[in-house]
Amino acid sequence: MESLHISLLLLKALFLCLEFGQLGQCHKPLSEYVSHFEPLTYDSHAIKKEHSRVRRSANDDHLQLKFHSYGQHFALRLKRDKTVFSENVAVQNHNGTSLEVDLSHFFSGHLEDDPKSTAFGSIKDGVFDGKIITSNDIYYVERSHKYFPGENAKFHSVIYKEADVVDPYENKRTGHVSGCGITDEISHWMDSVQRSGEEEEQNAIETPKKPKLSSSTPKTLEEVWREKVSEDPSYKYTLEANKEESRKILRNKRDTLRGNEKRTCSMFIQTDPYLWKHVYEQEKRDSVRTREEITAMIAQHVKAVNSIYEDTKFDGKHKHRMIRFEVQRIKIDDYEICQPGYSGEESKSSTKFCLPNIDVSNYLNLHSQGNHEDFCLAYVFTYRDFTGGTLGLAWVASASGASGGICERYKSYTESLGGYHRQTKRSLNTGIITFVNYNSRVPPKVSQLTLAHEIGHNFGSPHDYPVSCRPGGQGGNYIMFASATSGDKPNNSKFSICSVGNISQVLDAVHEGKKKNCFSESDGAFCGNKIVEPGEECDCGFDDKECLEDRCCYPRIVSEADLKVNSGAKGCTRRPKAQCSPSEGPCCDKSCRFQPRTAQKCRFETECSQSQYCDGRSAACPPSDPKPDKTECNGNTKVCIKGECTGSMCTKWGMRECLLTSAMVTDKRRLCELACQAGDDNSTCRGTSELAPITHITGGILLRPGSPCDNYQGYCDVFLKCRAVDAEGPLARLKNLLFNRETLMTIAQWVTEYWWAVLLMGIAFVVVMGIFVQCCAVHTPSSNPKRAPALRLTDTLRHPYSTLRRKRPRREGGGLQGRAPPPYGPPGRPPPNGPPHGYGEGRGHYNRPKGTAPTTEWTGPNGSRSGQMEMRPQRK
Repeated sequence: MESLHISLLLLKALFLCLEFGQLGQCHKPLSEYVSHFEPLTYDSHAIKKEHSRVRRSANDDHLQLKFHSYGQHFALRLKRDKTVFSENVAVQNHNGTSLEVDLSHFFSGHLEDDPKSTAFGSIKDGVFDGKIITSNDIYYVERSHKYFPGENAKFHSVIYKEADVVDPYENKRTGHVSGCGITDEISHWMDSVQRSGEEEEQNAIETPKKPKLSSSTPKTLEEVWREKVSEDPSYKYTLEANKEESRKILRNKRDTLRGNEKRTCSMFIQTDPYLWKHVYEQEKRDSVRTREEITAMIAQHVKAVNSIYEDTKFDGKHKHRMIRFEVQRIKIDDYEICQPGYSGEESKSSTKFCLPNIDVSNYLNLHSQGNHEDFCLAYVFTYRDFTGGTLGLAWVASASGASGGICERYKSYTESLGGYHRQTKRSLNTGIITFVNYNSRVPPKVSQLTLAHEIGHNFGSPHDYPVSCRPGGQGGNYIMFASATSGDKPNNSKFSICSVGNISQVLDAVHEGKKKNCFSESDGAFCGNKIVEPGEECDCGFDDKECLEDRCCYPRIVSEADLKVNSGAKGCTRRPKAQCSPSEGPCCDKSCRFQPRTAQKCRFETECSQSQYCDGRSAACPPSDPKPDKTECNGNTKVCIKGECTGSMCTKWGMRECLLTSAMVTDKRRLCELACQAGDDNSTCRGTSELAPITHITGGILLRPGSPCDNYQGYCDVFLKCRAVDAEGPLARLKNLLFNRETLMTIAQWVTEYWWAVLLMGIAFVVVMGIFVQCCAVHTPSSNPKRAPALRLTDTLRHPYSTLRRKRPRREGGGLQGRAPPPYGPPGRPPPNGPPHGYGEGRGHYNRPKGTAPTTEWTGPNGSRSGQMEMRPQRK
């Protein structure tokens, strides 16, 4: 049977080669992520005995592992790795309890004949699972049962090169875009908040910097930071509170240099009630399967992000390699907390995500109000359809100046709301992503690239600019492109040189102590995070409270009652007589037995795959049989390829999908039409409306909202018009328009030609400004007692000519012509009834009381009060 299985595998590989016409380049595919592998086998029983000896040894003896593959001999010299983790590392779970990590199966070392090489991984049951970096290539070694479940393969391991790890959707996916929520308005808001952080707390981190050896700087900063947070009750559960042994190790130069190689960013991931609701319905209202599916989503996305960041060299002033991410805490919000009347202990911190209508900026703001400074990054996964096709949003880090991004502290920030300043504490090491876009769930590749994109912001990279870093075309745009990266181009899963430079500057600042350094050594598998990882038989949770629905697996903290029954009980192992645990997959029931064959449907039918039943041999659900290729899906806009709705409709007609460009089509609506071409000939690219004789579809096929258009220089909006992507925004466009050399030359030429128009405009400007000054003068209060009181604006609006009448009163007859009003009295003596300019009504405290005889009176020539006025001094 084993020989038959290998033969079938090779025949399958040969069939794939023949199908795609690449027999000369035939590879043995391991999975959709690995295009070629080689079977690997060695004496695992001997390695298991050697492993047990090294584990018991007090001298940290080396372990020898030798095998042959890829035409060369590998001789690994491994040693138990104690530098990657602290001995007493603690991680906080959802209710604030710490988690411990078993590090005894982690090893690191190098090839005996290659001193520059590196190797690290775990050894379980005598089988090595890890990574080997040689001078020429990078190799991955994994257990074969990960790819061949339930089958007794002749080989226990597989090995493959890094070069053979490919984008599984390359040349297939053209779906939704990675829509980042950083618009001009949101960018302005975020920048104002980031620059308002309290300087006192920033200085508390930066003050201890002294001109000492660079190796001592991180230690000093870490000690000062620890003192600042030591009063927090939750501090004893943090990674920093448990580093005493690591600090002793870091005292010598060699181990200090080794400590500087910490490149792991710890993550807290929370899933909100809306994601729970979606998955809960998808899993037929089964809570256990819902949690399993959510943790699987988290694991897949973090693993995908690692595959991008680990393969990127962020080399600035210092070399930053193998940046990776590990999940240290998961918090799953049940939709029950959103039900009316719910009053659980978690209600205050979780129900804030129950509001149905929250835009992306407010959602990020809500998440940022929590204290996440114990982690490098904190993310929320949601299932909300944000406006504008937004898939994610995160705070952008800066090498100097503004707060935000990786490792940021929880501190106070000031925000202006309606003219009022409000101070709120926030953690700006946060971000969010959503799995739905325009009421359609995005493909995993896109959501993974979205997470990688938003984390890129956290690491200090803005959107790609200039044009050289967003080339488009056959290679596609890079991860940090503002929009329209579909994930099927070679560049879509890479960082541009611009992004690498920006991220390198932030990592340099972290390395030099200018920003807080929270990077840690690899955390590997964590018992208690509800994700079954290498080295774990099962993982139901932290304690008995979390494992109430899974009595087949020991939690991380084994209770006293369980220890009395089984003194050898260990966390994340199956209980005695348990065949499996529900945490391992949906095909294990609560009685700890495999579901009988065909008795339990473990996966429901989709547009591109058949339903599947448990096989009775494994807790994992067997792979579903795909529906025939080129089956239409996604509203008849795509076709199925190998069980995934990722193929282009063009393949149905023997053509390749292409993108219409603005040079070919001027109508922006037509740019959002599906186009096909014959082979690699771009000149044959035509919209499906022009291919009606071939497609038999009148009117053509329109792309979905959010799809890339115009050669990846735009995206289709909700009205199916191609909207150009602008990473800079309107302000930058206005600046470039007004101050570029061509515009300035045009203005100078126009002024020279139309000098008379410029002169007229100058005169008009002077006249307008004179009128403006005159209007302001009569409405401005003055301390000069000889000046008339300032007019009120309302009076001027009621009587527009009051200003002129006040300066030049109209004369009837000749009453006061040629005569000046008599003096008010002796100099320096104030008038007895208020300031002399207080005549008339409507002047507040200057008004004369009604009914009181005036001391000064204006009369006309006939003794009447009229427009011809005469002042008569009071008689004494």
